[in-house]
Amino acid sequence: MELLFTGGRVLTMDGLDRIASGVAVREGKIIAVGDSDEVRQAVGPDATHVDLRGRALIPGFCDPHNHFSMTTFEPRSVDCRVPPLSGKPAVLDALAAAAEATPDGQWVWGLGYGARHANGGWLTRDELDDVAPNNPVCVMDFSYHASYANSAAMAIAGINFETPDPRGGQILRDENGEASGMLYERASDLVHHASMRAHIDTLGPEIVADLVEQNALRHLSHGVTSVGDAVVMPESAEMYRLADERGKLPIMIHQMRGGNGFFAAPEEAARGGFLKDDVSDRLRGGIVKLFMDPVYPSMALTRCHADGTFEDVGEPYYNQDEVDQLVLNAASHGLQTAIHCLGNRAIEQALNTYERVQREIPRSDARYRIEHFFFADEGQIERAASLGVMISHQPAFLYSSGQGFADFSAEAGLTIPPLPYRSFLDAGVTVASGSDFPCAPVEPLLGLFSITSRRTRDGELVSEEEAITPLEALRTQTINSAAAMFRDHEVGSIEVGKRADLVVLSHDPTLVDTEYIREISVQQTYVDGELLYAV
Repeated sequence: MELLFTGGRVLTMDGLDRIASGVAVREGKIIAVGDSDEVRQAVGPDATHVDLRGRALIPGFCDPHNHFSMTTFEPRSVDCRVPPLSGKPAVLDALAAAAEATPDGQWVWGLGYGARHANGGWLTRDELDDVAPNNPVCVMDFSYHASYANSAAMAIAGINFETPDPRGGQILRDENGEASGMLYERASDLVHHASMRAHIDTLGPEIVADLVEQNALRHLSHGVTSVGDAVVMPESAEMYRLADERGKLPIMIHQMRGGNGFFAAPEEAARGGFLKDDVSDRLRGGIVKLFMDPVYPSMALTRCHADGTFEDVGEPYYNQDEVDQLVLNAASHGLQTAIHCLGNRAIEQALNTYERVQREIPRSDARYRIEHFFFADEGQIERAASLGVMISHQPAFLYSSGQGFADFSAEAGLTIPPLPYRSFLDAGVTVASGSDFPCAPVEPLLGLFSITSRRTRDGELVSEEEAITPLEALRTQTINSAAAMFRDHEVGSIEVGKRADLVVLSHDPTLVDTEYIREISVQQTYVDGELLYAV
């Protein structure tokens, strides 16, 4: 099969950022890039012709940090986000309706609850017992770093009056010492694991595979052709294999292996336990993911107070030697690692680790990653650049929560502005932009809008000096993000020999005012030259 694209603006994202007007494709690979008249000579008369009519053709977006497996069950879950729901009473009503429609004993799973927006605070065990007396309930916090559970769910998970807090987690308790239903970090793993396992077993392989495919089609509608699942647990890997075996994995999934729970230490992965994760062309592995600091009750941060004094808050998941050993083990097996770091103390630990590992197990192309890198200290950006550490960032947080990030940075006495893309690029850091969906919006174009305009959803202007150009931003979402998944040899740019993962945009984002980038629409998405989404 041959394809011919002509008459548009082809943003190649190659090393010279060349602009072309035509692309030819044969058997899923790009065979010519250049002037429209020139590329016509590369295909036969029966080639399928796509007249771009001045629209933009770009490489498929690569999302290197996305919780795809966590959102796969959304069609079978309760949307607990506020908005669109009006508040906590509306969330409880929605959970009650779901429980009424669910057979007794089956799990009710809710997603996206944010207490700070809900005008009523945390969901409690008693409230969830009232709305679902005959079903175990697990509601995931919007951050995914906590969950809310009723009595039935905690009983299944083995959480009771005597259960101690796990290291790196907390079971919040009422005045009588009973679990209140709010579970922080690793304390959430037991309930989360039980609910996810039950969903797979109850729905069965065919429906699970269908749900994976539906989620992939949603991502294709936003131009996303490659996804790095930022924590793959055993259940996640099982879901992907079920879909892949049935030919229902239309995008590439890069499995970032964690432990047996969402926040569990990836000890087996670091020992090389999943070296066979390259299951197929669409299902790949080779990377270990670990969490360095929590969200609740606080990230690992050093605050600077107005009087010049410093205060350490939050606790890292690991001490320095523990995280060093995990990454050394992974490196000894040739594995890439990605470390979740929110606060400056966590970032410092990760940088220390990578410095030691590169010294003891030198590798010329390790592509070590720090995920998020949100609240850094002076010098940490330059240190990341000098160590060759890639920063895996999520620009849509600026769109959804940018003012909150700015307020937090000011309160903590930090001098680095939130999502400092200009500083990253000027320091020579390779930045790969993803979504962290569902914690931030999945649409790459919203991220592109926010880091070029520095505007939030509500129109606030945040640290405008950190704006980058649309072309620079696109590079972080295409070729850089492909490099973060070791895929830049095959996708991420439009060059001869690469796979034809391509997206047609209604407008060229490098030619419109940045204020209008979020109005651009994805009109077609191709994977290996096959049209998988079109409006």
